[in-house]
Amino acid sequence: MGKGHHRKGNIAVILLAGVVLPLLLSLLPGCGREDSPQKEIEKFVAAGKEAAEARKAGDLRELISAGYADGHGRTRRDVAALAARYLYANKNIHLFIRIDELVFSGPDAARLRLYVAMAGQNVSDLDALLNMRADLYRFDCELAREDDGWKVVRADWQPAGLDDFL
Repeated sequence: MGKGHHRKGNIAVILLAGVVLPLLLSLLPGCGREDSPQKEIEKFVAAGKEAAEARKAGDLRELISAGYADGHGRTRRDVAALAARYLYANKNIHLFIRIDELVFSGPDAARLRLYVAMAGQNVSDLDALLNMRADLYRFDCELAREDDGWKVVRADWQPAGLDDFL
């Protein structure tokens, strides 16, 4: 596999860890929370975007379950290492995110689908995205509430198209 393939895989990992982690944290049960589940998700996604763009590898690792395993045989350690390498290699990380689907399959389990554009410059809106080069991905994540909060237990990602953001 060429360098381009590894770079895109690393980008996907950083997005997974950077977007899903903060989103999951916002879903933690809170005392007296008045936000609707939809608002909690919106806040979670915003927090995840900020974490990825701030390049915080430790924070990203904490969003991944110790029992993480995906269809490619990657573990938490593997995904965290890919994310850390991506953060190290990229000085500027900017994300544009669209939540496509969130389904709770029980009180402690959920499926989340995100479309994410990753670029080296600010992506302020859809018009900006249409006029720049960005790596586009679809993330399908399985989340579980563990003792210390929501975690990503499995994720798959694949390239997406501009149509997915419309």
